[in-house]
This record gives sequence, structure tokens and C-alpha cells, in this order.
Amino acid sequence: MGAPAHSARAAALAQPRRAHHRDEPPGRTRPGANGNIGVELVVKAPADGHMLFVSPPGPFSINAHLMSFMPFNPATDVAPVAMLGVAPLLLVVHPSVPAKNLKELLAWLRGEGADAHYASQAVASTGYLAMELLKSLARVEATHVPYKGSAAQATTDLLAGRVAMSFVNTSTTLQHLRGGRLRAIAVAELKRIAAAPEIPTVAESGLPGFEATSWVGLGARAGTARDIVYRLNDRASRALAHPDVARRAANLGIEARLMTPEEFAEFVRAENTKWAEIIRRSGAKME
Repeated sequence: MGAPAHSARAAALAQPRRAHHRDEPPGRTRPGANGNIGVELVVKAPADGHMLFVSPPGPFSINAHLMSFMPFNPATDVAPVAMLGVAPLLLVVHPSVPAKNLKELLAWLRGEGADAHYASQAVASTGYLAMELLKSLARVEATHVPYKGSAAQATTDLLAGRVAMSFVNTSTTLQHLRGGRLRAIAVAELKRIAAAPEIPTVAESGLPGFEATSWVGLGARAGTARDIVYRLNDRASRALAHPDVARRAANLGIEARLMTPEEFAEFVRAENTKWAEIIRRSGAKME
């Protein structure tokens, strides 16, 4: 259903390493406007690398396509610094849905399941965007039921069969899959995931190239000196490689995916292009 909470979790992963930098101020949470409020503080601060933000995709590559007003321009005001981690999404269905794989699910949606509903936390969530991408590529329909950020309520309704399906985070779902309360259809990553290698990807199940990633990144104000950006990227990479951090990340369902600043910036641009088109087709708006 998306992963707003993963930004706070990813930020917490580096806490053991922060002990080596006592001069750094503590992190502060600035929620609101799908992450825009916190990022706005950063882009208005000096471009010296002292004020950074940790965020899911929203402020980087999604919000500008959903909101009529943006307090900053992600393309010109934000400097992508480092990818902190990926929380793989799984496409799951309630056991009452007569489908055990993607081919059967799409056939059901084109027939008896044409009036099916799917859950997500909001139109800005990666879970929503993943389903809209699936609908667009597979040419099927399903009705969106947003839960306004309440992953717990969305999960409750999915388990009860009040909604048929959802793209959900691996960490919160495996227990339900193993207990038979939900059924996995496919992984939204390009490769199978270590936590559940038996589950095929959407791409290998009939929609080549399909990828919908729930991720968390570190950003700074645009104009921050290149050497500072690289130093921050290196520090983040070393923290994520620490065994304690890697173990905590695995427990949270977050996989490290290290990138250089240039690689991360290119990734953000690709995400921006992909989601702009999907949001345009869906007609979704967020105030």
C-alpha cells in the first residue's frame, strides 16, 4: 500500500553510526503535504550540506504531478544525494480471489472481477501508483479505495475480503502469506527478492519491464557543492554497509541499493518520467 513510514525507519537505521559525529544536530520529523513541508525547509536553508532530508519518493518524483501547488521545484531545487533503501512491494490478493498467478488475476479482472476494488494508503503512495501502472500496462480496471495513510485499516479490510487486492510492503505481509490469510501473486521489482524468492516478478509473469519501487532517499538543497554531496553519499553508504545497520534494515523489510549521486539522480529522473505519465492517465489529484 506504499511506505510513508519507511522514511522514518530508514533514517533510524543510521543511528548507531551517528554516534561518531557528535557535532551533528539530531534529526527532526517534519510531516505534512506528503513530505513537502520538511523538504521545503531544506531547500530554503543554505546549500552547505548541514540540513538534509530523508524521504520516500513523494517529494522527489511524485508530488509535483499530483498537487496544484508545490512550494519548490524538485527538478531544480533538490539535489539527490543517496539511495538509502528499497522496500519491495508485493501484489497480493484475498484468498477468495480465484487467481494464483498474474495471468489468472488479469483474466479474472477482465471477466468476473471487473468490479474488483483495491486498497492503498493514498493516491500519492507507491502502492496506488503500482496498481495504476499495472492497470495501464495490462489494460484492466479496478476501483481504488484510499485509506488516507492508514495501512493498518487497509490491511484489516484486505484480510477480511472487503477489498480484493493491493500492492503491499514485504515486511508487513509475509506473516499473512505464510498463514494463508493472503495470497502472493507477484513482486513489483525487476528481480525476485531474497525474503521470498519463490514469488515471481510481475515482469517475468507477463508484463516485461514492470517495476514499481517503494524507496527512501537522502536529499539536499540544489547547489550543494559536489564534494559535499559525495562526502554525504560516502557516509551514508558506509553506514548502510555496517552489519548492525544491515541487520536492522532486513528486519524492517528494507534492502540496501547503493548508488552514486549521479546514479541516484538518474534514477529519480526516470521515476519522475514514469509516474508523470501514470498519474496523467489516472487523473489523480491531491490537494
